[in-house]
Amino acid sequence: YDNVKPLAHLFFKRCLEANITPYVVTKKTVFKWQEGFWATMKEIFDEDYKEDFLKAGLLDRCGGDLTHLISDAATMQLIRWTDG
Repeated sequence: YDNVKPLAHLFFKRCLEANITPYVVTKKTVFKWQEGFWATMKEIFDEDYKEDFLKAGLLDRCGGDLTHLISDAATMQLIRWTDG
């Protein structure tokens, strides 16, 4: 987990710069170790980035919070968002 914090900061900064809603996608049902990854991403988001995303209106489509999707659900979301 030594690189998760720098990855989280890079990910959220790039999402803000590109005006993109962030979604964290894992294969949590298969790899239980990813629960720590998600927890770290969420912690950094809440502490350092949530207010910026709220101000930018980038959390409107996901209920005002960072969303964690399992990879299969993320695939279905992409299909819905791109009309198939």
